[in-house]
Formats: sequence, C-alpha cells, structure tokens
Amino acid sequence: MEIGSRIRFYRIQQNMTQEELSRGIISTSYLSKIENNQTTASIEVLDFLCSRLKINLIEEEEIPLMKSLFDWYHDIVHRRQDTLKKRYEELREKIHATSDTTAMLYFVLFEFRYLLTERDFAEAEAKLEKISLYKDIFEEKMTYYYEKFVGLHHYLQSKYSSALMHLKGAERFLTKHLPFEKWEEADLYYSIALTLSQLRKAALVIQYTHFALNIYQSRYDLMRCAECQILLGINYLRCEEYEKSEESYHLSMKLAQQLNHNGLLGMVYHNLGFLKSTNDLYEEAIQYYKDGLKLKGEPESLNTVFSILYAYYQLDQKDESKKWLEKGWELLAHNDRSEYSYHFKIYNYLLNEQLNDEFESFMKEEAIPYFLDHEKLHYIVEYSEIMANFYEERHRYKAAVVYYNIIKSSLKKTLIN
Repeated sequence: MEIGSRIRFYRIQQNMTQEELSRGIISTSYLSKIENNQTTASIEVLDFLCSRLKINLIEEEEIPLMKSLFDWYHDIVHRRQDTLKKRYEELREKIHATSDTTAMLYFVLFEFRYLLTERDFAEAEAKLEKISLYKDIFEEKMTYYYEKFVGLHHYLQSKYSSALMHLKGAERFLTKHLPFEKWEEADLYYSIALTLSQLRKAALVIQYTHFALNIYQSRYDLMRCAECQILLGINYLRCEEYEKSEESYHLSMKLAQQLNHNGLLGMVYHNLGFLKSTNDLYEEAIQYYKDGLKLKGEPESLNTVFSILYAYYQLDQKDESKKWLEKGWELLAHNDRSEYSYHFKIYNYLLNEQLNDEFESFMKEEAIPYFLDHEKLHYIVEYSEIMANFYEERHRYKAAVVYYNIIKSSLKKTLIN
C-alpha cells in the first residue's frame, strides 16, 4: 500500500485531524497531497509523520496474522458463536502490535461484520462512519467485503432496497474472478436471495437461492441447505406453486430432523402453517403453528403467535384470537420487536371493534408509515386494504383512493423482477 494511504488510514483510526498530524512538520495542505498520493515527500518528512502516528515507515507483511483474520471471518459466517469473542480479543491485541496495514484494514472490516453478528448496532454504526472516510484506499477484495457488509447492515435495519444495491455491488466483484472461496460465493448469493425475498421478488429469489444451494450441496452443508429449502418454499408459495413449496418444506424438515435442530424444525412447521393458511386451511395451519411453537425459542415465537391469532381471526373465533393476542403482548414485553407491537395493536382495534378516530389516527400516522418505511410490502397491502374499506364504509372515497394507490404501488413493486 502507498505510504500516503497508510498515513491517512492510521490518522483516521487514531481520531487525529490533519492539523494535529502536520503541526510543526509540514503544512496541512501538503499533508493532504501526501495522503492522496499526489506528491512524494522526503524520507525525513515521512519519518516524522510515522513517528507521530507511532507506526513503522516500512510496512511489514504478516502472513500468519492474515490467515488468523480470515479464519475468524470464516467462523463469523458459519456462526461459530463459541469461539468468536475469544478470537476477537486475541486478534485485537495482535492488530495493535502490527505494522501490516493490509491486515489492519481487513481487521477493521471483519470487526464491523462481527459487531453485526453480535447485534451491537450502535458500535457498528460508529465503525462504519470511520471506515467510510478511507474506503477509497481499499483494494478490490476489500471493497467487495465493504459492499457486502454494508448490505447486511442495511438488511438488519430493514432498509431492503439499499441493502440490495450494496449486495449487488459486491456481486460485481465475483464476476471479476477474484480469489474467493465457494462458501463465500454461496453466502453472498444467499444474502441477496434473502433481501430479494423481503422485496417480494420471488422469481429472482428462486434463481439466487439455487445458486447458493448448488454450492452448499456440493459442500454437504446440511444446515444451509435446509435454510435454502425454506427460502425456496416461501417463494414458490408466492408464485402460487403450492406443490413445489410443500416439497421444499418437507426437504428442509428432513434435514432439520437429521441435524436434530429444533429451532430449524420449528421454522419449517411455521412455514407449513403459513402455506395452509394461504389456502384458507386455517385449522390445519393452526396445528402446524402450534407444533412449531413447541420447538421455537421465545424470541422467535412472536411471528408464530401472531400467525395463530390471525388464523383464529379468519375463522371468526374472536375469543381464541384475543387469547393469542394476550400471549403476544406477554412475549413482546420481553422482546424488542417493534413490528409486532403494530400488528397486535391493529388487531386489538379489530377484535374489539374499535374502528374509531383513534384507530384512524394510529393507522395513518404510525402503523402504515412504519411498514412503508421498513418496506414490508405484504403488510402495506393488507393494512392499506383495511384502511380503504374503513373509508369506503364511511363514504370518504377520496381518502379510500389514497390507500388503493398505496396498494397499487406496492403490488407493482412485487411484479418488477
């Protein structure tokens, strides 16, 4: 790496301004030219700058450290939670002692990815802000990871369109034949498929999921194969290919049983329940949901509880719906899942037949704006239809048209693949 880029990187890492680094050595404008590799400074000047930054003028490559970094990243992607934190602490100590700038840059990138795994979003945001200041010095492979990780960051914030833009940016580097492992390619394809699924682009989801699945099958990665089959099942369902959907779910069920993974099996039962619910087979759906609920952990149970509530509501069994609504509120008290607070509040109004001014205000000012902001297209359509009907029943047709237009816009997004 050019010395100017190294100086810029370490200055930003140490939260030092150009004025602070250049003071008493050179002018700030001259330092700016050095950092942008627009001029060649004397060895004496570079030595002074490096001394102030406490780094070596001559960069040393540490191959064992690089291997350790990529081994750690492999563990992050493959969710080996038992070793991640310990290895993070060990690598952080080694990085503080190294003069290998390339290793340092990869550590910063992988640290950002690690913080996302730990759901430490505040710290991840702070790291990303700093990384963005020097991302233009990245080599191509680093830029690939930057785009991929920023895509994941946006996905976890429910910013799916932005997430897809960054993930597709990462995909462009795969076509350049850079040296990536096959599992890395599969992980990117699966991440793109997940994001497309949130955007309801079913045909593209199926395409990318098969890209990932082919690699996972060749590697005998049963867990990821099962997750791919679930994703295929969800999107075959959206294409109204119900037999293919059920077939994918049963394949994922066999894999989950083979892995003895209750959480995964619970997810399969939930999705089989949703398949039955889509075909108005609500009694069968409820049984699948309840079977899944026995296997899922508490944080993952909210969507199943809500689905049971919805199924009973469709069966016009309001007492049962209210019972599951109470269960939902209990779970929500122990989980920070704001989406479900909107779902439960909407059904509280519906079940208690309180479609009044307070309901209208909540839907207009809070609920639907939340689902629009988080690009939850299915719920945008469902709840906008409720609002359109609400206004039509009150002969407020202009207001109803507003929500029909929201429905039209959302459905159009699902059709553009």
